[in-house]
Amino acid sequence: MNTFMLELRNTWKSVMIGTIVFCGLTFFILAFFPSMQTDAMQQLAGAKLEGIDPVLLAAFGLGELFDFTLITNFFGYVLQYLTIAVMIFIMQFAVNSLVKEETDGTIELLYSRPISRSHIFIQKAAANISVFAALLAVLSITTIAGYLLFTDYTLTASVKEAGILYGSMLYVGLIYLAVGMLLSAVLKSSKSTSGVVLAAVFGTYILGITSIVVERLSFLRYFSPMEWIKIQKLLKEGILPVEWLIGIAVIVVSFAAAHGIYQKRDLRL
Repeated sequence: MNTFMLELRNTWKSVMIGTIVFCGLTFFILAFFPSMQTDAMQQLAGAKLEGIDPVLLAAFGLGELFDFTLITNFFGYVLQYLTIAVMIFIMQFAVNSLVKEETDGTIELLYSRPISRSHIFIQKAAANISVFAALLAVLSITTIAGYLLFTDYTLTASVKEAGILYGSMLYVGLIYLAVGMLLSAVLKSSKSTSGVVLAAVFGTYILGITSIVVERLSFLRYFSPMEWIKIQKLLKEGILPVEWLIGIAVIVVSFAAAHGIYQKRDLRL
């Protein structure tokens, strides 16, 4: 069995549980949408939002007082928080992928096979990317099904909107995944990875909020990938060229640096 299949076999239970949880939440959120179209819910949402500072509304993706009777606004707003959870999930896999072999004492099993460190790194990175792509594919199918069941969207419109939402999530997720692989090559133990992952994901999210609340720190949005794909901005402007440039550079540099560090690392057998 090659390293790619071994990695999938070792993680399939966690992947399955995570996929079920994320898809269940997504379907439940979409099933709740028809309730948002009642007059009572519209009045309640409007009354709650009117008393909040517009700057804070913008920071949390409500800069233009969303009309939650529109599925794009409703689901797009909730999706930003689901995205945080997905980023934590996939980055945790990436951070654990290399260092856990030493912590668990299974690195000797890998080294007993005629494979190089480059092979191990590439296969594990490919497994992480495959898991992430599969998760988003299932989430996309769940979202499309929810759109068809609980909105008046056609199949074509549902597929198009899901493609925009999860395509942008794929891009941002690859950034966190690449950084996670770099951290995995640097960290000495997998026992402290959860704190590192939470700090990375929530830290960048908070930078995005800070960039909106404090005008002179607006440049911080370029260090917050999740700020790039907030629904209002995504549908109006898309991902900007500078954001593509920064993101691709981070992905390439992180993977290259992780590979180089892992090649020279003193492994504890």
